[in-house]
Amino acid sequence: MFNILVVDDHKKQRDILKLIIDKEGYKVTTAHSGEEALKIFKESDFDVVVTDLKLPKMDGISLMEEILDISPDTSIIIITGHGTIDSAVSAIKRGAFDYITKPLEKHQLISLLHKATERASLLKERKFLFSKLSSNEALDGIIGEHPSFKEALRMVFKIAPFDATVLIAGESGTGKEVIAKLIHNISARKNKPFIPINCAAIPENLIESELFGYERGAFTGALAKKSGLFQAADGGTIFLDEISEMPLPTQAKLLRFLQNKEILPVGSTQPMKIDVRIVAASNKNLEEEIKKGSFRSDLYFRLNIFYLKLPALRERASDIPLLANYFLEKYKYLAGGAKKYLSKEVLKIFLDYPFEGNIRELESIIQKALIHSEGEEIKKKTYYLIWRYLILPQSFQTSIIQSIPSFHLKRLKKPYT
Repeated sequence: MFNILVVDDHKKQRDILKLIIDKEGYKVTTAHSGEEALKIFKESDFDVVVTDLKLPKMDGISLMEEILDISPDTSIIIITGHGTIDSAVSAIKRGAFDYITKPLEKHQLISLLHKATERASLLKERKFLFSKLSSNEALDGIIGEHPSFKEALRMVFKIAPFDATVLIAGESGTGKEVIAKLIHNISARKNKPFIPINCAAIPENLIESELFGYERGAFTGALAKKSGLFQAADGGTIFLDEISEMPLPTQAKLLRFLQNKEILPVGSTQPMKIDVRIVAASNKNLEEEIKKGSFRSDLYFRLNIFYLKLPALRERASDIPLLANYFLEKYKYLAGGAKKYLSKEVLKIFLDYPFEGNIRELESIIQKALIHSEGEEIKKKTYYLIWRYLILPQSFQTSIIQSIPSFHLKRLKKPYT
């Protein structure tokens, strides 16, 4: 909710402005003078200030200058009479957002407020971006310079400040949970719980009670009342991974929550209000699942307020060296803390490899390499381990094997020790 400060020395005018702005869903505070407004402003945060130009003692221009000294991002709307339009235009040149003339037109005022609050949203988004790009905690593991990834990251920073649902699409291993956690970390909910749930990992007959809890005696074995994961995440974010695997009856319960912000524990007749943001993810095409009848179209539209598509690793292959170096540093303890790096030949293999398991597969390969390689450089000849431990396309098996000296190939016929 945006905070609006209205300043006017005429009570009737203040009351009319407050009534109009209140009806638009904004939080309104009023002041009868510039001095009072400045005192209130210093004690609270305001996104927009609507002030009359003519005020006793401190006029609207002087108030604007004082406010902008304190908070340059605050939008100032000046109310002026026809005889003082020149002064209002001068105010815009000195930092006012806009002006409106008397007698006030309701639709014009509302339009200006919408534009001013939209500006406030954009400025907040920019602050989130710059503050969190330097936060190692928030951006841990968020690695990439490819345009497709940077566009996805730009969208993350755009949608995170809002409280609407997010649907993340992408293949397995592309980092959907990492991105969901980032959305949580740079939102207003960051100090509340983040609870990831893999819908495919919970048995169908248990998922409803796990999510929403149950009452004592709700079913055989329910000896005591139990809270669910939604209650545990109250005030925070729930990440529903593999949402396509959620059973249809549970989908109906989730839809109810998204519509009413209420859950109904199993065995209960009393709905419970819960404040939770939903971020969902799927590696399947949900529109195709709707056609098959395995996913509710109404739930899909409720989840798909913000849509985010993560590129596959093969679509951002130029990021592979950056990610590989990140994992080499992250897991260097597997090599006794020794600093290791990939040879050019190994990087060439990586850049040509399709990585069907995406970032998760690259991470696994790097861990194995750190454990089994010798010396600082992880060389191509040691990468028969990739062939031994992972199922690679035949063309990659052939290219790797042809590059391994014969004395190493003999070791492949024996159990690895």
